[in-house]
Amino acid sequence: MLVCKQETSLEALPEEILLGEFISPAAAKQLITKYGGIYHILLHTSEQQIGSVSGIGKVGLKRIASLKAVIQRLEEERKKQILSITKPQDVADYYTDMQDLQQEEIRVLLLNTKNKILGQKKVFLGMVNFSLASAREIFHAAVQAMASTIIVVHNHPSGDPAPSREDEEVTKTLVHGGKILNIPILDHIIVGKDGYYSFKEKGNIEIT
Repeated sequence: MLVCKQETSLEALPEEILLGEFISPAAAKQLITKYGGIYHILLHTSEQQIGSVSGIGKVGLKRIASLKAVIQRLEEERKKQILSITKPQDVADYYTDMQDLQQEEIRVLLLNTKNKILGQKKVFLGMVNFSLASAREIFHAAVQAMASTIIVVHNHPSGDPAPSREDEEVTKTLVHGGKILNIPILDHIIVGKDGYYSFKEKGNIEIT
């Protein structure tokens, strides 16, 4: 009777070894040590940061870039499965990629009259300062897409989705602007590391 040696499952392998299947083990070890894990390496490190690791080489750099591209494609396909919005959790699920962003972003989710997703647009990246310019960009994106309603989403890199006073004030401004332009704001959602905050769900500010 032939007895097969049981192999360790891929899921159980250390990240350093898994990454070492694509680049040199020495470079994989350096990357894990420097950037704290495959997740962060593939989602939040630049080509320049990865290329600065000794031993990575052009081939290794191209392999990491390919892995990043695969993850991006998977994320795009996942979003395509969410066709309409019925509750704030749907928005949070749509924007899981915002949970670990290192910079603040504002995105606008564009919907038709039946709350089906027409598309989305990133309208701000960097140090968020909700100004009139930001509001103009948000509504400009809605007009271009001929959206009936929109949902504004931004993230807190601190991980805490609780709104600041500025968040509350800008939500009031956006809701008021939406009424004037006849493009209702269905919600303003803040994405954090372990959850989200929905102004509509909390009901502390009147949302259309």
